[in-house]
Amino acid sequence: MATLTSNLNFLQPTGFKVVISRTNYPNIEYFVQSVTHPGATVPAVEVPSLRIRSVPVAGDKIAYDELSLTLVLDENMESYKEMHSWLERIVNFGQVNQRDIPPEDQIPTFADITLSILSSHNNENVKFRYKDCVPTGIGTINFTSVENTTYTTFDATFRFSTFEIL
Repeated sequence: MATLTSNLNFLQPTGFKVVISRTNYPNIEYFVQSVTHPGATVPAVEVPSLRIRSVPVAGDKIAYDELSLTLVLDENMESYKEMHSWLERIVNFGQVNQRDIPPEDQIPTFADITLSILSSHNNENVKFRYKDCVPTGIGTINFTSVENTTYTTFDATFRFSTFEIL
């Protein structure tokens, strides 16, 4: 039987941090403004039945949506450049013999991403580790001549093999 939590503090939407790889992607990690934790579904399997509609039975696989990050752009657009280079590396990975690249210049095409949820006292409370993340897209950048106090952002989406809650 489930019991009610003893921690009745509500989760703050601003209490998070993202860790990818400070060595390979320091700007992506630093400029993350928001994270959309992916949804999950277990598609039903339809079992045919005589004289009635098919009967849905729980499926045997979990399908995850994409992990989505919104990043703030700095004036040099370093986070965008890192994401674009990552996408290019994925596309070019199969076209280049990896033995031709010196080991010190090799950067993996996938990385684990850790989302740390912070408590009301800014302590790490819960972590989500998304394994084997590969970027699938970068969103548009909107430039406008109207002045406002918001900063320019872009979205980055990732597919992953699985995630764990730590």
